[in-house]
Amino acid sequence: TLQQLISDTMVRWAQESVIEDPELVRAMFVLLHRQYDGIGGLVRALPKTYTINSVSVEDTINLLASLGQIRSLLSVRMGKEEEKLMIRGLGFMPVGVRASVCFYLLLRKSLSQRWWQTAVVFYVIFAASAGRIKKLCLIILAIYWKTAVLALVSTSPSMRGSTPLDVAAASVMDNNELALALREPDLEKVVRYLAGCGLQSCPLLISKGYPDIGWNPVEGERYLDFLRFAVFCNGESVEENANVVVRLLIR
Repeated sequence: TLQQLISDTMVRWAQESVIEDPELVRAMFVLLHRQYDGIGGLVRALPKTYTINSVSVEDTINLLASLGQIRSLLSVRMGKEEEKLMIRGLGFMPVGVRASVCFYLLLRKSLSQRWWQTAVVFYVIFAASAGRIKKLCLIILAIYWKTAVLALVSTSPSMRGSTPLDVAAASVMDNNELALALREPDLEKVVRYLAGCGLQSCPLLISKGYPDIGWNPVEGERYLDFLRFAVFCNGESVEENANVVVRLLIR
């Protein structure tokens, strides 16, 4: 079996005189120990596991609303150095405090002006963090977008196809010559307008009784749709255009 093969290989390597690096030997035996510690890993992970399902969606929305109110009362926010100290100190906090801090960081970053850039950074950071925190934050993000954005867009079909940007997106999709005429500065304008959606509230959310999240996801979706339909840029291929769009969003 693969498990036995790894074990035999690790033992054979450890018995050779060629390997003199103690760090390499230590890493080898860590790998060997993990082969037989699968149940122990699950047991250690269970006390740190959070479960959020469809029954707790309303509670999660209320929690996000309360966190938004707390955020609006914070006149002084953490700087970069303070935030690094807070993140490094997560391991010495109780589980509940760690979860609260993670929620705060998630909310503050997701509601910032450059929300698309922060989303990329957020994903990179939390992809390498503890599984409990990563799973919790991703589930919260999924529930948040499903309840606060997608539901509102689907309940307002009259808003689709009526703005100049929707018409432009449809024209680009149906007109190859127009699509081939797109240049990177044109997409830069769209991304700049997309950034403006992070500076204003969403009237549709507020009118339906949802908490003011500080930016406009409904309008922002239109600009993302336009970038999705812009399959050519600078006369290059679809892959090159995808690289341009991703680079603009990250910037």
